[in-house]
Amino acid sequence: MKKRIMAGIMATMMVLTMMQTTAFAESEETNKPSTETICEVSDDTTELSSQEEGVESGGKPGEADASFDTEDEQHAKTEESSETDSEKAKIDAAVGTKNDERVETEESSETDSVTGKSDASLDIEDEEQVTTEESSETVSEVSEEALSEEDAIAPIAETNYEVSNDSELIDALNNIQASTETEATIVLKADVTVQSTSGGSYTASFGVTGKHITVKSDEGEMKKLSFLSYGVLNGDCTFDNVNVTGSRLFCNGYRTIFTENGQIHLSETLYGGGYKTTVNSTYVVIAASGYINPSSSSGLHDVIGGSYQGSVEGDTYLEITGDIQMQGGNHLNPGCMKGDGTSGDGRDVPDVYVGGNATLIYDNKNSTAASPAIEGTYGCEMKGDVTLDVRAGSVAGIVGTEEPVDKSIIRGNLHIIAGNPAYENTDQVLRLGSNWPIIGAGNSFALYPGAVGNYTVGGNITIDTYENAWAWDKGTTPTSYDLPEIYGALRGNVGGNITINAHGSHVQNIFGASDSVVQGSVTVNATDVELKNSEYDTEYDEGYIFGLWQRVDPATAVGPVTVTVNGGDVGLVMATDQETVPAGSSINVTGKPKIRSGIRGTQASSYSTEFPVANVYACEATIPFIKGMSQVNITNNSAVTAHIMTSNAGLMVEEGSTLTTDNGQVWIWGDTVINGTWEQLHSQTDNYNDIFVNGTTQIGSKGHLINHGTSNLSGAVTNNGVMALMGPAYLQNDYTATNGELRLPTIAPGANYDTGTIPVQINGLSTGTTTVNTVDPADWNTLKKPMLGDNYILSQKNTDDPAQGVFLLGNEDALQSGWFLKRMADADGTDDYYMWQVASGIRMVFDKNGGDTEASPRVMLQEKIAGVVNHFNLPTVEPTRSGYKFTGWNTKADGTGDVFTAETDVTESMTVYAQWQPLTSSGNLTVSKTVTGNAGDTSTEFHFTVKLDTPINGTYGDMSFTDGTALLTLKHNEKKTATGLPTDIHYEVTETEANQNGYTTTDENASGIIVKDTTVVASFTNNKNSNTSGGQPTGTTPTPGNNSSDKPTGTTSTNSNHSENITGLASGPQTGDQNNITLWIVLLVGSLLGLTGIVNVVVKKSWHREKCTK
Repeated sequence: MKKRIMAGIMATMMVLTMMQTTAFAESEETNKPSTETICEVSDDTTELSSQEEGVESGGKPGEADASFDTEDEQHAKTEESSETDSEKAKIDAAVGTKNDERVETEESSETDSVTGKSDASLDIEDEEQVTTEESSETVSEVSEEALSEEDAIAPIAETNYEVSNDSELIDALNNIQASTETEATIVLKADVTVQSTSGGSYTASFGVTGKHITVKSDEGEMKKLSFLSYGVLNGDCTFDNVNVTGSRLFCNGYRTIFTENGQIHLSETLYGGGYKTTVNSTYVVIAASGYINPSSSSGLHDVIGGSYQGSVEGDTYLEITGDIQMQGGNHLNPGCMKGDGTSGDGRDVPDVYVGGNATLIYDNKNSTAASPAIEGTYGCEMKGDVTLDVRAGSVAGIVGTEEPVDKSIIRGNLHIIAGNPAYENTDQVLRLGSNWPIIGAGNSFALYPGAVGNYTVGGNITIDTYENAWAWDKGTTPTSYDLPEIYGALRGNVGGNITINAHGSHVQNIFGASDSVVQGSVTVNATDVELKNSEYDTEYDEGYIFGLWQRVDPATAVGPVTVTVNGGDVGLVMATDQETVPAGSSINVTGKPKIRSGIRGTQASSYSTEFPVANVYACEATIPFIKGMSQVNITNNSAVTAHIMTSNAGLMVEEGSTLTTDNGQVWIWGDTVINGTWEQLHSQTDNYNDIFVNGTTQIGSKGHLINHGTSNLSGAVTNNGVMALMGPAYLQNDYTATNGELRLPTIAPGANYDTGTIPVQINGLSTGTTTVNTVDPADWNTLKKPMLGDNYILSQKNTDDPAQGVFLLGNEDALQSGWFLKRMADADGTDDYYMWQVASGIRMVFDKNGGDTEASPRVMLQEKIAGVVNHFNLPTVEPTRSGYKFTGWNTKADGTGDVFTAETDVTESMTVYAQWQPLTSSGNLTVSKTVTGNAGDTSTEFHFTVKLDTPINGTYGDMSFTDGTALLTLKHNEKKTATGLPTDIHYEVTETEANQNGYTTTDENASGIIVKDTTVVASFTNNKNSNTSGGQPTGTTPTPGNNSSDKPTGTTSTNSNHSENITGLASGPQTGDQNNITLWIVLLVGSLLGLTGIVNVVVKKSWHREKCTK
């Protein structure tokens, strides 16, 4: 006893001796926890027999010490031990062979725990001296004192059991069950068979409840674990490089994994759930290769995620990624089954259900011998969500709900994934066999004769398909007219929305909902899909995409129907094959699709504003027809050709987009807005309706309406762009234009109105200004000079309206000849219309004479009437010239002629010239903007007004002046400069938003004089701050503690290489130690407390032994 105390004191002194240089220095080695696998021994153990009785797989008492004892120490323990031979026998019997194997395994493990020994091994030499002299202690008592607290709580390593025969397998399972450990590994040294639960029983159980067992073979081998008949698992299992064989296997709700290193060969079905029992949840992963139910002729199921004649309270999870052969057409699903698939089995069995979510992942990408029928449920109520993630392999259809209709119910959402984006354009194909479809709610037999009722999915249905999903062999041409299709619902009742996202898939048709009732919306997004069968591009071609489709009963939806085609190769696209569709429905076309048949909103024979909208955006396509739409929008720089457009309620072509129609009359029953280009190439002679617009027609400033045939525009026409009307045009309402242009073909000889047809007849009033250019009848882009006396336009007369200048001749060659469009009486002798005829008159040309910009208008024409003096107004926009001031017009370019004004008498066509006065000296003015402050918005535009005391007009650098005033906007760090301003004039710059919206505005040189050859800068700064942090505003007095004088003068660093001393330790030896002296004291006190504890433990044990020997 005294020696123990002395050893403790000596150990403490050694610690204090090393403290300054070692105990406090940063060291990763001294901080490593011990990970040696040992058995925890209680200090309160009073009898050896209690230790013996409690020994299990955790290791035998004294094992940890055995690794430290020298030969002499063990000899001393043996001689001085008070144990009897029988007591030693009890110890040996308790530890058993199992633990010997475990110790051997642990000692051979090459982990960090080998080097992480406990503090008890720091000084083996001292330990030997103490143990040799103290010879009355038992082995277990020595081990107690040799173990540190850290060793006592170290994690227990997984136990390995080597099994060479069936009986050893039984022993291993019994030992695992008796063990306190939750992880164990069984290593098969030979093929073994799992024995039946009871003699003669056809079921054999494997596993231990509450334990996870990994079964594997030695490296490089593949041993067999066989179930003679039905196998039932009783715990979590991972089957690694072993071959699991049997008939049926019930995973019984335990987490079960077959790794890719192993094999599985079951002649019948695998169930993730129980055998005639209900389990909490299931989780099965099959990455192994082999077969499951490979050749059943009696209808046995392939793999079922749930229970057989039982239910699952929570979630089911079934993942198959190995190369598994299965019976084609038999069932694979994540639900539960009332029967095993054989005739009559499951009759009178209570209904089954899955209470949580169900997930199936099928990725049998290497298999060519499996084609299961995959469904979400087959007679099982699924109370949560169902996910069918089918990535690759061969399948006989993928459906959400198989029969019976009253039992196969999905209460939550259904998500079907067919294919995988990672497998796109690879050999990893999902082959849809025969004509087996992909269906959300319903199945292939839902419309068979005698079938009654709809299949229920209470939530949303989402179907995602990818490029590797094929309805025919990849790289070939379809040879059947009856191939797999996609249905969101087929005879279904859907409580939510249906969404189909098809990405590059290869099937025959896609239907959002057929013969179904949908409480939400229906959406079909088809991206680069290939829809075809053997009748591709024939009169029987299909390739349908329908939002709603009727095979027997009409499909209905409460929400809108949306169909989007993005690229791909498709046939007919329709929102519905019925006559009505929900409000807000649309068909959208984008990319570069091949649309073989056309797009149509509904099957109705007449137009309606309740039809779907057709949005064609960012699209290059030829569409055979566009029919039955409430509105057709051509946007986002699209270039679209539609052979036929009929029964559409409205049309809009956005700026930058083009629409070409070429194979029939176009009838628009609503309004037409053309901001881009619409060209109708079709021209026929039967009647005037090559283009018919029942509503208004509006041509934007960048818009072009080109009709090579006849036009009948029923509503009002607004033309701010170009209308090229190459056939007779009949405008039934008012016409107005703002700088619009009419291009009309020149009149053939002998066809002038009223012998022929007037090119444009306007039954309403005409207002605004329109330039009329006559063009080659064969090319609307080529201008051609008209003939004098040709009649081009009739417009309704209202006293003196329309005015002469509403229609102005634009052909330059005609203008140079002094020709113009003269308003005249109707040539047919009636008084209802004015007529515009090409006539000869007086032309006035305003030449800019070296200027930078033209006057507007540049050319004016008036009729010359005998005895009447003509006068011309001056252009409303004067020409400009940099460095010069415009001073007026003169009849000669050099200014030596007569000054021309609005009062000048004009008797013949003439040209006048702009006159310029050089600016003898000039200067520049720059206006700049800066935004400062933490709340200043650098994206805001600020408005400025620049006023000069000289009323100049024109553009000077970055500024345009009207009567000496320019308006401009600037953001942060922007500036604009007016160049070439007259010198010595006064300027003033004002900011509209100055000192508003929380800004403080300061300026420099906001007013002054323009200086010769100098750029004056008027700068404006807007500052705005806000105290968003809640701290001290800028410039306030620092709070105590923030001043550098409040901080310690020493420095502190966590870098062990830092050489600076800590204040207060400067006088100590320079050891590299950077810790405070307080830490030394704390550690010293801790050591003394530890020493006191050792003394107390030794005294207590000595007293305890004395009591036990009495």
